[in-house]
Amino acid sequence: MFEDRNKVAHHTDKYKNSSLIVRRGQEFIIGIEFSRPFSPQKDTVNIEFVIGSNPSSIQGTLITVSLGDDSQMSDWESRVLDSSWTQTIVGITPASDCIVGLFSIFVTVITPTMKQRTKRNPKTDFYILFNPWAPSDEVYVANENERAEYVLNDTGIIFNGVVSKVSSRPWNYGQFKPGVLDACLFVLDFGKVPLLFRGNAAKLIRQASGMINSQNDSGVLVGNWSENFSNGTAPSAWTGSAEILLSYASKGGVPVKYGQCWVYAGTFNTFLRCLGLPARIITNYCSAHDNLGHLKTEIILDEDGKMDTEHTTDSIWNFHCWNEVFLKRSDIPPMYSGWQVIDSTPQETSDGYYRCGPTSVKAIKEGMLGYQFDATFVFAEVNSDVVFHKRDKYGNTTVVSVNTNYVGQLIVTKSISSNMADNITENYKYPKGSPEDQLTMKQAESRGMSRVQPSLLAIDVQLQITANQINQGRDISVTIHLKSVSTAHRSVKLGLTCKVDYYTGATRSIFKTFTKTTSLLPSQAKQETFIVAGVEYDALIGGNSFLSFVACGLIENTGMSLTAMSALHLDIPPISIEVSGTSEVGTDIFVTVSFTNTIGYDLDNVTLRMEGSGLLPLKTKEYSQIASGSSVKWIESFTPQYPGKKKLVACLDCNAVRNVCGQLDIDINPKTARIN
Repeated sequence: MFEDRNKVAHHTDKYKNSSLIVRRGQEFIIGIEFSRPFSPQKDTVNIEFVIGSNPSSIQGTLITVSLGDDSQMSDWESRVLDSSWTQTIVGITPASDCIVGLFSIFVTVITPTMKQRTKRNPKTDFYILFNPWAPSDEVYVANENERAEYVLNDTGIIFNGVVSKVSSRPWNYGQFKPGVLDACLFVLDFGKVPLLFRGNAAKLIRQASGMINSQNDSGVLVGNWSENFSNGTAPSAWTGSAEILLSYASKGGVPVKYGQCWVYAGTFNTFLRCLGLPARIITNYCSAHDNLGHLKTEIILDEDGKMDTEHTTDSIWNFHCWNEVFLKRSDIPPMYSGWQVIDSTPQETSDGYYRCGPTSVKAIKEGMLGYQFDATFVFAEVNSDVVFHKRDKYGNTTVVSVNTNYVGQLIVTKSISSNMADNITENYKYPKGSPEDQLTMKQAESRGMSRVQPSLLAIDVQLQITANQINQGRDISVTIHLKSVSTAHRSVKLGLTCKVDYYTGATRSIFKTFTKTTSLLPSQAKQETFIVAGVEYDALIGGNSFLSFVACGLIENTGMSLTAMSALHLDIPPISIEVSGTSEVGTDIFVTVSFTNTIGYDLDNVTLRMEGSGLLPLKTKEYSQIASGSSVKWIESFTPQYPGKKKLVACLDCNAVRNVCGQLDIDINPKTARIN
């Protein structure tokens, strides 16, 4: 099967799999041994390619090509490249829209008196993948740097934190690791994805987005947004996807515990790249999750301007991760091909299943929401208005403020050949308030996306809020910035709600509220600062590092209200990775992972994980306690087997602190020739 030669030509030589792996729409070569020299004029030879248990030429699961005959029997192509004595070298070009998966190959020799077909030989089974290098494939990507990043890169960065303080964590996709390709095909088989769908990228990824979560159909990952992960692995503890997919497949489809949005996105990215689909992870900061699917994310305040969490059901995630896949869509106008949003995090159902997409990024930007799939939901995630209601003691609510700028403030992905964030917000939306943005919003409203149109009078006081961690004791300074644009005196009654949040924006606990009345002279700017001590919320964190602050100001002279929100991601101690030794294939290298507990209290039952794609397998170390102020150091050794750029990843996790991750990029040099 000329595995080595074919794999290099098809960019599949990184897969740790002994079988042949090729990409559709591109020729690969095979050798056929006959008992005598092959003669195209005298011999009739057919080669059959079979996938699935009930092969059918109509379904595209049985493909027959004729050897040496100009009349082809399918849209696959074959040609004789060389024939010497008993071996004939044949070039096979699969159709650029053929099914992807594991194929078996058979050779049939037909003579006037007999028909002889070879038996199945598992050693000649081979995989066909999508082909971003082939212009005729729907997933074609013209730029080589983009192919290297979005198909061949087996490590990455997932961005998190808050919009005012973007953070990140490393992730090992591991799509080339032993067994991962078979695990990805198992996901499709176990999810009963029809073989007919597996040649169509849009259909395949839509089906697969519902299989990465276990909400309906025993998919790969169980979601858990609580604080109890005792029956599985905390989402923040994972270092990559391979462990998840391999566990799922090896246990016959038992869902893996646990995932949250970045774990779903990371695992789905591995699945997509493994099958040859150009894919990347997107992080949307201030991502709206509106249960009713319109453009209103509603926050309820009480009469004093404090947040009413009992009656607030919508949420704004500090960040949310999804995937994009690059493909040409045949089911929508060509201009909306390109990057497509696909999301496997279970949020809302789509056609009865917890899945989302694919939906065109370009269509989202233009407000063209009538095209498949789930465009309105994604549009709301990046464009929803935040509508503040004030609720009186009788339960009546009144709209007091609308913020059209808070949601979707920043949308990023990993830069090509860099760990830096690439700001792609303009891919999803025009500058707020621009003529193009106004047209987009009108288009969306014409598609049924309702918005609040409050008849509010002009407000002559401006309000903003900022929050900053001011010391290692985790005390917080919260500043409300006021500016009067009135020619008259103004009195403002301020209400401030301080709360611990999950990263999804759901409130874990309101731990403090402030009220204060302040005066503003005409055109005066003023700041009111409130100090929150770390001891006031530390016991409520429970591993979460997110605080949020909601400010409301009632202008007593006019009865008008102002609102603002700010989220804060608390500092966490860093983890460091160092290596010693010569970075060369076949040479021992030592890696040291270090951590110092500067949080101010002991950390109990700590798990530390370390792995390096192409360097060392996942390793785990447990610590019963890391006392406040103390340090731990973990040393391991590994021997690189392959040259190139690699990434070491380490994550520390316990109930008291999450998402403590570190990474180290390392270049492994080829083995130096030894001169005797």
